[in-house]
Parts: sequence; C-alpha cells; structure tokens
Amino acid sequence: MPAVVADLMQPTRYTTWRPSWRLHLAHMVMAFGVTFVSIAMTWPLSDITVLFGIAGGLALALCSRFPWPGAALGAAVTWAGTVVLTDVPLSPGIIPWLCTAILVARGFSRMSAYSLVVFSLVIMIADIQWGGASTSWFSLLQLSLLIGGGAITLAELIRSPRDQAERSLHTYRESMERQRLLVVTELHDTVVRDLTHAVMTAEQARLAHPEDTALAPELDAMTAAVRAAVEQMRHALRAMSDIRGGERLDIEATSAPRPLEAIIADTATALGQRGARLEVEGLELLGMPTIPPGVRLQLLRVLGELVTNMSKYTAPQGRARLVIESDGRSLEAMASNDIGAPGTVGPTYGAFSSGLGLEGARRRVESLGGSLSVSQGEGRWTTILSVPFQAVP
Repeated sequence: MPAVVADLMQPTRYTTWRPSWRLHLAHMVMAFGVTFVSIAMTWPLSDITVLFGIAGGLALALCSRFPWPGAALGAAVTWAGTVVLTDVPLSPGIIPWLCTAILVARGFSRMSAYSLVVFSLVIMIADIQWGGASTSWFSLLQLSLLIGGGAITLAELIRSPRDQAERSLHTYRESMERQRLLVVTELHDTVVRDLTHAVMTAEQARLAHPEDTALAPELDAMTAAVRAAVEQMRHALRAMSDIRGGERLDIEATSAPRPLEAIIADTATALGQRGARLEVEGLELLGMPTIPPGVRLQLLRVLGELVTNMSKYTAPQGRARLVIESDGRSLEAMASNDIGAPGTVGPTYGAFSSGLGLEGARRRVESLGGSLSVSQGEGRWTTILSVPFQAVP
C-alpha cells in the first residue's frame, strides 16, 4: 500500500525527464488564467460559483506537482459543481481535460488519463439531458473540445520524444546488463576454469610423485596461491552476478570455446588417476548440419562446463557419463556422475564450487529456448538439458 501511494504521488513516470520549477510556475499561471477568465465570463455570480471556479484552478495547479491527486480533486470539483450549480463555468468544467493533458505529457497510463475526459463528458451530457441545464452547457462543451482537445493534442506531441528517450534508456540498460552477464560468464568459463585446471594438474603431479620431497612444497605453495586467487575472483563474480537478481538475458560468446574433445580427454585422464572412468555417447551428433552455428557454439560451452564439473566432483572409483541424443529437431544431453555419499563431493576439488558455472549454463540454454534441470539422489549428480534447433518465437 505505501508503494502504491508513493507511486501516485510521483510528478512523472519518466526516469529521463523531471518537471522543473519553471514548468510548475507555468502551470500555476495557467490555472490562475483559467480561473480569472472563468470568473470574468460569468460575472456577477453567486459566491458559490466563484468558489467552485477557484477550487478548479487550485486543482489544476496541484496537478502540476502531484498529477493524480490534482486530477482526482479536479474531477471531484467538476462533479460537485455539476450537481450544485445550474450552469458550470469554464473552471471547473474544463479542468479534467487540462489534467488529462498533464497526465499524458508526464507518461502516465493513457487509459486512466482519458477516463477523466470520459467522466467529464458523461456528467455534462447527463446534466443536459436530465438535470435541466441551460444551453450554455453547449458553449462549455465547445470550449472544452477546443481548449482541452488542443491541450491534449499538444501533450501527445510532447509525450512522443519523451517515450523515445525512455525506450533508448531502457535499451541501453539492457545492453549494459547483457554485457555484465557476459563478463561474468566469460570469466568463469575461461580464467576461473583454467586456474582450476592448473590446480588440478598440480595436485595430480603431487600425488603421482609422493617421493619427491623437493617438489611437494613448491606445488603446495603454488596451489595455495592459485586457490586464493580463484576464491577472490569467484567472490567478485558472485557480487557481479547478484547486482540485478540474475535476469535471464541472451548470452553471446565473444571467443571460441575450448574444443570439447580436449576437455573430455583431460577429464578422462583426471578421473583415471582417481580410479574413476568417463563414458561418452553421441558426441558426433554435435556435428550435425541441422544445428545452427550459434546454437552449436553455446552447446559446446554448456557441455564443456558439465564435463569439467565431472572432473571436479566425481568420487574416486566412481563413474561419469555424458549421453547426447537428437531427433533432428532438438538435442538432448544427460551428464551424470557418482559423488559418493549424499551431500559430499570430491575431497580435493569441492572447494572450487560457486554455482556460477551451472547458472551460466542455464542462462545459455534458456537463451536458446531450451531447458536445463539438475538433480541429486542416490549418490549421483545428474544434469539434463534440451535445446531446440530453431529459435522459439
């Protein structure tokens, strides 16, 4: 409720334009002019007529700073004047039209703004038909159409460039957001991946040569420094990824991914040194000519991330599988690996998990119109993805 009230009190819906004090002053002068002309046209009148004329002018002046409260007050004064007075003067009769012009120029909903004009016309026609109003109502209607219609037309002309500026700003912000997500994904898929691979290689070298007492301290020092650098980068990437809540925007690769065959070979070697094995089926399907080049590039990145995860999280003596299938219209893949007891991961490489890799893979798949799901159960981690070859409209 407070948010709704705050929204109604805003002087404009635009973020690229705000009303200045000069504009508020101009509207106050216009309100005074309408009120003065209204009183002059109907002089001498009773005090109540003058009071309604002044109230209408005040509503118009208020509408400049607080558009919706001012418009609501103007509509209420117009309705009350129709009920109480025999002939409603220029103010407040024309005030709903001028308030509509302000609302339209400030970017508020056209449907809500034009409802004030409809409301004014309805009560005017109803009073002519059933309220015994004099023919001066027709003069007021003509003035409303002339002055109010002209003001609304001018407001529509003013609104057009403001809408264009707002759309340009929205496009710019979307572009910057897309670039931010691109930087996060690219850094994770390249720098962090390569650093993690370097640590894994050093760990494997240390395990392969336990008798080399001179090499072990050097490798330990190197892996400690690289681990610290990776954690600092992951912390920065998490902060960057959470700035806007992780909206799903298209992610386009700016560089070719590492060959999937090379990633599979490295993973098979790493798993073999832990007594685990990697099985791959359907890898040749990625070369099908029906797969658009852009889709193939994203699939290689996603599958590379899944295979890299296997090298980090597959339990010793466990099994990892990558199965790729296609019906000619879409491609499905399942990546699964043993992780040991529930809730555990590989003892050496579990510290390198941040969740950014899978989130980036999910964004890539969904940007292609596909889906990616992750599940864990019975000591296995399974990721299933499906990507259509044609863009989803």
